[in-house]
Amino acid sequence: MNTRLGRWACAWGVLWLAATASGADWPAWRGDAARSGACAERLPAELHLRWVRGLASPRPAWPNESRLHFDAAHEPVILGKTLLLASAKDSTLTAFRTDTGERVWTFCADGPVRVAPVAWDGRVCFGCDDGYLYCVSAAEGKLLWKVRGAPESRPHRRHLGNGRLVSYWPVRGGPVLADGTIYFGAGVWPTLGVYVVAVEAQTGKLLWRNSEAQFIEKVRVDHNELFDTGLSPQGHLAVAGNLLIVPNGRSMPAVMDRRTGKVLRYLQGYRHGHCRVVAADKVAFVGPDGAIDLATGRELGSRWAELGKEAPARLDIKKFSFFESPIFPYKKQPGISAWSAVDKGVVYGSQRGTLYAYDLERPKVGEYETKLYGQINARPQQWDLPELWTLSAGQAKGRSIPELVIKAGDRLYGQVGSSLVGVDLPAKDDKPRVVWQHDLKAPSLSLAAADGKLFATTADAIYCFAGEKAPPRTWELKTAPPAGRDDDWSRRCGEYLRAAKTNEGYALVLGLENGRLVEELLARSDMRVIALDADAAKVRALHERMVATGLYGNRVEVFAGEPGTFHLPAYLASLIVCEKEVLDEPARKKLHNVLRPYGGTLCWSQGGKLTTVRRDGPLEGSAVWTHECASPDRTFYSSDKLVRSPLGILWYGQGGENEFFSNNDYGIGVKPQVIGGRVFAFSLPMKTLFAYDAFTGRHLWKLKVDPFTRFASMEDGVYVASADTVTVLDHATGQPLRTLRHEAAGGAERKPVVSDIRVGDDTIVVAIDFRKKPRMIEKGLWDSTVLVAMDRKSGRTLWTKTAKHRFNNNALALGRGMVFAIDSPSPTLSETIKTPKDAPKTAESTILAMDLRTGSVNWSAAVENPFRVYDVGGWTAIRGHDDWLAYDRPLDLLLTGKQGKARAYQAADGQPVWERKGFYGGQPLILRQATFIDQAGVTWNARTGEVADEKRLFARNGGCNYAVGGEHLVFLRERSACTVDLQTREKHYLRNVRSGCSNSLVAADGLLNVPLYAVGCVCNYPVQCSLALVHQPEVADWAGAEPVRLAAPGPDTQPAR
Repeated sequence: MNTRLGRWACAWGVLWLAATASGADWPAWRGDAARSGACAERLPAELHLRWVRGLASPRPAWPNESRLHFDAAHEPVILGKTLLLASAKDSTLTAFRTDTGERVWTFCADGPVRVAPVAWDGRVCFGCDDGYLYCVSAAEGKLLWKVRGAPESRPHRRHLGNGRLVSYWPVRGGPVLADGTIYFGAGVWPTLGVYVVAVEAQTGKLLWRNSEAQFIEKVRVDHNELFDTGLSPQGHLAVAGNLLIVPNGRSMPAVMDRRTGKVLRYLQGYRHGHCRVVAADKVAFVGPDGAIDLATGRELGSRWAELGKEAPARLDIKKFSFFESPIFPYKKQPGISAWSAVDKGVVYGSQRGTLYAYDLERPKVGEYETKLYGQINARPQQWDLPELWTLSAGQAKGRSIPELVIKAGDRLYGQVGSSLVGVDLPAKDDKPRVVWQHDLKAPSLSLAAADGKLFATTADAIYCFAGEKAPPRTWELKTAPPAGRDDDWSRRCGEYLRAAKTNEGYALVLGLENGRLVEELLARSDMRVIALDADAAKVRALHERMVATGLYGNRVEVFAGEPGTFHLPAYLASLIVCEKEVLDEPARKKLHNVLRPYGGTLCWSQGGKLTTVRRDGPLEGSAVWTHECASPDRTFYSSDKLVRSPLGILWYGQGGENEFFSNNDYGIGVKPQVIGGRVFAFSLPMKTLFAYDAFTGRHLWKLKVDPFTRFASMEDGVYVASADTVTVLDHATGQPLRTLRHEAAGGAERKPVVSDIRVGDDTIVVAIDFRKKPRMIEKGLWDSTVLVAMDRKSGRTLWTKTAKHRFNNNALALGRGMVFAIDSPSPTLSETIKTPKDAPKTAESTILAMDLRTGSVNWSAAVENPFRVYDVGGWTAIRGHDDWLAYDRPLDLLLTGKQGKARAYQAADGQPVWERKGFYGGQPLILRQATFIDQAGVTWNARTGEVADEKRLFARNGGCNYAVGGEHLVFLRERSACTVDLQTREKHYLRNVRSGCSNSLVAADGLLNVPLYAVGCVCNYPVQCSLALVHQPEVADWAGAEPVRLAAPGPDTQPAR
């Protein structure tokens, strides 16, 4: 689809492209295929503002992860007198005149255009989230050809990606042109297929397609481990000789042979990965901190090869300095980064107001001394370049982060604070000088030099500077949101919204008459509208109108396609309507799966009357996850029958400033819960409780809470316990329905801190502590001093129970009208023992079964354990060393234990049933009615305590976390997020994303819900986001059956020195 402004615009375009250009081009992101940020053209000595044009602020795919900001700036590309800008927000590519800033044409695409185009010979190529690489004429924006990133054997499928309706294989590997060939990358998820593609630039003819990069065997991942992984090409591809450098999101880039498409080298890295990559002779700079040797694929700080056969094969804390992917910083000089300009063996950079020049051809490699975690001596490698000169160009402000620099002829242009500066490069014995400066309203995010002009973009504008001095022209960005009218369309819109019983969620408008229903839905509701019609001209016209409202990409998208056959993701729509009736009965039946559970409504006219079909309630066979531990029984098990292999991506990335994320909490924070089609998740660093739609990822609400907050998500509301209150929140709005206050025996001077909560049929149990510095912060323990029981309806305090030592939330459960708890010494007690002879021989754990309504002890059991089992080394080890219990409701058994021992009691009276020594699998247990699974993957008979299956379901091969279970699958982390099929025992890995440092994989509402609990981790996985997976049989073979094994660099391969 493309927009023309009339025959005169076409004629003008042909004339100005044919004219002799007064300057060179800037035909690609950062100017060339190497992404060097340098060009030969010298701009006029004096530059004056020629024009400025307002732009819609970018909406990056991953707003909260700077290492994935490949689309966070307007990136200008210039060919002759044409300036080209892609817009992810508006799904467009637009051409402007370089002399005046006047718009010439706009091409409307079927998805966000997130990467910069490449231009040559009157043509422009750009990639789109709809899965295609487009080629259009630079003069008119006329489509010349387009090619799909995925093979044609793959069906055309879309899902929600970063809040937009995108292809399963979006083109986010930015196109690069070299020797008449265009290279680009498509796909985000290795399990769906990832492709790096080479096509003939003139015709789009396929030259090769690498379909193996989705499954690479034994890649060096975090903690120096070897594990299978896959690429996620996001960022602008770069060329260095015959090598193609493929940015890999947050990870280190891969290196391919651009003649054949073969992957040559790839190490995922430890913490220095980034989507921004610049080729610089024998090396490539990666983001602010990383750099790789193109000959070996290793980072420049790697000492791994020095040890030869003695090099650490996996995690070896004594050889941290020799990890193949270094954990320590190795590139410490300021101004050397992927924001630097590289030309003729010199690196030019800027940081904190100072510009630098370094000699790239004479690197120096040395070592420095440091300590790991402040305790273990280490000698990492350091890679330095000889400094040629420095120049202070402005006052240092803010964080020490790289600043943007480009080189045009013998002058540098860079960003210093919110000012642009021009610096004349020194002659042999001279010094650099600031010769030009211009203050902007906001920092520049991208620079380009072409056509005798300097172009600078900010978040909401593009500036053009030229040699001629004249009054600058201003093009303001004008938008006007649609206003509701009083007509038949407004009446129909009102009927539809009343039928849907909501004004939020996604609305589908299938079949367009004039776009008025779309406008009314936008004006009269908060819905996000997706419109679809087979008439490309109607779609193009509505697309342009919606861009003019400023709502495109935020609240509305428009697509060309047959409404009856266009693929739409399951469970998407809260409302489906038509402007004109285009749906027959088979099409309406097909759309039933697109309706969101819990009220999605399809409306159509039949005989002049409104007819509706409503999808009420949950999906049949689905289940809920109401507590951190799944249920008040503490089962860590979901009975959801719908979550089974194979799993496809239903949606990923929430696409907005309200995205949920939390840090790697190692068991400290509260884990996610799912009920009623909503995910409830607590962000410890933000001290905020979030709610989002399980089926679309759409943000619902957020609420600031006390950092020591625990909650349970029940049918009648979210029970949020904090200090001395339990507030019941409305699922849909987050507004308080009622506040219940308990009477804890703490006294006026002791403020209660909540450690945990369990909610039963008629009773709430809150575990609280009174320490000013709670033990939960000291060692990751959510321990408590007092249990408080409250009536669920009235909030009346029923009873309190004070521990002799402490209660532990790993040993707190409800069942058969009782509270089960264990009173035992804390593992932190071992820190008070100065010498071994001072330690007691045993420590007693008392199992308590208390009446849920009265608190009276129905039965108890005391167990002596060797004191040594409390001696723990860190947060992640505590789960395996401390007391635990769980209630097996179907068998009416209470299971308890400590490392090395497990026991079962009759829940009714405490009679022992069995005792098992050698139980080293650890908790939490996954209770599956008659059997349970421990954290070593062993299945046990819950009735007898005997091993039910000698063959382990899984072996924990890496990564903080613990396994939880479902009807068909076990969910855990083995480096990446992983599922284990209980029937076939097959493991399936997502390969490019990890779950949290404690469980963040929840099977509920028919989905595998994966909220983001991994922020702040050093693990270098390509993608970091919340997502949801759903059973999709068709994806079974897309992940690749046979992995690619990369050849290690040979002994004669010399690193860059």
